[in-house]
Amino acid sequence: MGERWAATFAARPAADGAPDLHVMLDQVDNVPPAPPGEPHFQQGDLLAYYLDGPDHATAHFPRYGQVRLNLSTGSSEGALTEAALAAHGVFEDLLAISLSPHLRRRGLFLLHAFAACPPEGGGAALIVGDIGVGKTTTGLALLHAGWKLLSNDSPMVAEAAGGVRVLAYPGLLSAYPDTLARFPELAALNTAPAVREKVLFAAEAAYPDVWAEAAPARAIIFPQVEPRPDHALEPLPPARALRLILPHAIEQWDRAMIPGHLRLLNRLVQAAPAYRLRLGPDTTTLPDVIGGEINHKGTKAQRDAKGA
Repeated sequence: MGERWAATFAARPAADGAPDLHVMLDQVDNVPPAPPGEPHFQQGDLLAYYLDGPDHATAHFPRYGQVRLNLSTGSSEGALTEAALAAHGVFEDLLAISLSPHLRRRGLFLLHAFAACPPEGGGAALIVGDIGVGKTTTGLALLHAGWKLLSNDSPMVAEAAGGVRVLAYPGLLSAYPDTLARFPELAALNTAPAVREKVLFAAEAAYPDVWAEAAPARAIIFPQVEPRPDHALEPLPPARALRLILPHAIEQWDRAMIPGHLRLLNRLVQAAPAYRLRLGPDTTTLPDVIGGEINHKGTKAQRDAKGA
């Protein structure tokens, strides 16, 4: 677990001073029993939350372990099985569950999205969607073109003067073999192309100096793979964007934080135009399609600010 933790956070600078969040993880042979009673929130048979007063919660993974959250002290204690390290994405999900409630109480809200910004600046694109819609392929196309990475899966968003700021969140990249095959710099990672399993790798191993610290939110992209010859960006009204983004942001068990979270998301969709990205086959043109929109909106925002 220490090796996985170190690999996940390797690209991020060490914090100055004493930490105010504490996470302790232990490896165990068997999943600890669930707390007594019915869960207060359940996500199928994958995850259940049990609440004990306003400041304590237990996130229970029946297959992988559980994490106990003390919201008043900013601490999390987890007991994980070996299966949590072997199953793709589970360890990273457990880290996010261990950190996200504490981050929310510090004004930092995680969003399930790929986030990147053009090398010349102009703002961040948030690429939001479920598995299989083209989110990772779109994100890697941006990195291939020299864009900077803010997060593969969980950027933090926070209020900022005049809009919403996107901040980096650490993590490894992952992609299926057919996605890796699209990008020459990732070919060496594609060691078992016939196996339909995601490959984990550090972004900085393939794209030197790839990380950015923060950028203003400039566009929200909802990709969708379609049988079409080229890409198309279709504007979405803010209300529609908010409905689409909610399942990728709100944790329903954390009721105390939902009002503030909703206010931030509403501010996000008002500040950053949203689009349905209908994906064609040519990944090389994606940076121009998305970047052109970001640069256009960024230039307009600068003009408006000068006029004000």
